[in-house]
Amino acid sequence: MELTRMKRVEILVEEQLVPRLGKIVRNAGFSGHTVMQVLEGRGAGGAWQDERLTGSSKVMMLAIGTSEDADKLLEEIAPMLDSHRLLLTIGDVEVVRRERF
Repeated sequence: MELTRMKRVEILVEEQLVPRLGKIVRNAGFSGHTVMQVLEGRGAGGAWQDERLTGSSKVMMLAIGTSEDADKLLEEIAPMLDSHRLLLTIGDVEVVRRERF
């Protein structure tokens, strides 16, 4: 089975920013993305947990694309990293069925 090396981008973000980030992801060249609920976590700012009642829900946005797509996304999203407290990771993955991406 043939594998293709691509980039996997994960963005931890407040749920209300998903529509805006979805547009940025598509404009960067990714064919799509997946959004997953996140229940809790801990980081430099301490522990947190999902607060649907107060409107403070975090989600993980996942997208897979080319290195060029990831570079363009990073360039477009950089100004939001601090202002919107985003957590962004980019890593190498190998995918089956390259045509899906």
